[in-house]
Amino acid sequence: MGPHGGATGMGMAPGGWWLLLVAFTIAVVAVGALLYVQLQGEATAEPDSLETLKQQYASGEIDETELETRADRLLQYES
Repeated sequence: MGPHGGATGMGMAPGGWWLLLVAFTIAVVAVGALLYVQLQGEATAEPDSLETLKQQYASGEIDETELETRADRLLQYES
């Protein structure tokens, strides 16, 4: 036995390891929950304006000139 009652001699009370294990488990669950929420938010987010313009152009709703005009305007406001 170590000088503090532990078998490893690292100075930690025998019950201290359980506390570390619980804290680690809570941290892992919290990080997992945050990642899950983040991924769900990205999956349900509305497409951005530039993507909408590309879809309108691809479907024939707007022509190339209109696409370029609107895209330039969007990129100007984002800067």
